[in-house]
Amino acid sequence: MPSKSLELTKKLFHEKAFQIAIVGAILFLILAHPILVNLVDRLFAFVGIQLGDTLLTVVHSLVYAVALYYSVFIILSLE
Repeated sequence: MPSKSLELTKKLFHEKAFQIAIVGAILFLILAHPILVNLVDRLFAFVGIQLGDTLLTVVHSLVYAVALYYSVFIILSLE
């Protein structure tokens, strides 16, 4: 017989809000990683576009927003 805490954890993982929070955290971890930020900065510099720190943050924020939007859309349409 499963324990009450196991049932509570199982219920928590099936809640949409929790799933969205986990996906958002993972996306943020990936997109805000310094290695990726430096890679994108070098890529823009390679094509001749110089981005300052603030504009680079805005670019990453926009990419995060789009990725989170589609992730939430997929999570909400699963059930």
